[in-house]
Amino acid sequence: MEHENDTEHEESRMSIIGHLGELRHRLFIIIATLVLGTLVAFSFAPQLFELLAKPLETLTRQQLMVIGPLEMFLTYVKLALLAALFVGFPVILFQLWHFIAPGLYAHEKRWLIPFVVLGSIFFMGGGLFAYGVVIPLGFKYLVSMVPEYIDVQYSVAIYFALIIRLILAFGIVFELPLFMWLLGASGIIAPETLSSFRKYWLIIAVVIGAMLTPPDPITQMLMAIPLFLFFEIGLIGARILYKAKPGKKSVEEGL
Repeated sequence: MEHENDTEHEESRMSIIGHLGELRHRLFIIIATLVLGTLVAFSFAPQLFELLAKPLETLTRQQLMVIGPLEMFLTYVKLALLAALFVGFPVILFQLWHFIAPGLYAHEKRWLIPFVVLGSIFFMGGGLFAYGVVIPLGFKYLVSMVPEYIDVQYSVAIYFALIIRLILAFGIVFELPLFMWLLGASGIIAPETLSSFRKYWLIIAVVIGAMLTPPDPITQMLMAIPLFLFFEIGLIGARILYKAKPGKKSVEEGL
């Protein structure tokens, strides 16, 4: 009996070491992708700078300024990393999928392409929504609060830190339906359980909107509303995929 326990312990230890090794391998590929992408995208940093500064062009009484010697360089690095993240996001999802794939059933492993494609589309769609809708409306509101006798000047570092945060936040938020679809399709959480969480999610959506956006009601609602809508979209998809899950019907009949 003691020998069997030692064997099980050793197998468990080897399994953990194997998972850690696999995690290290996947993280290395992700980091290498981001580093290489950042080095390439750094050559286009001035163009990225101009692109992300465009929301300010429609506003009057505003101006960007540099207040530190490294401010432009560090901003270019952040913009290059942001571009590398968006371009390399399919690779990140691919590595994430292959890390969790050993724990999936054979029929579930066929979700690789939808997971990577939809996840990339949702992430990029969230970034575009932030850039094209949220940022212009948010800054228009914030600038309108400044009295006429005060000049509106933004530090390059502060402005782009906010822009990058908003783009990443909305990119992640737009992943919510896919996350819920995976939970439903894998049978981890039943759609009825997700549905019962709706009343709490409305409050959470407002809180998340307040935490991840500037302190103005427009941008907060522009995040809270998609969060709630995506919850409903995710719930519909979870119900469809959960019902279509292979083996579910036979189990219910057996009961």
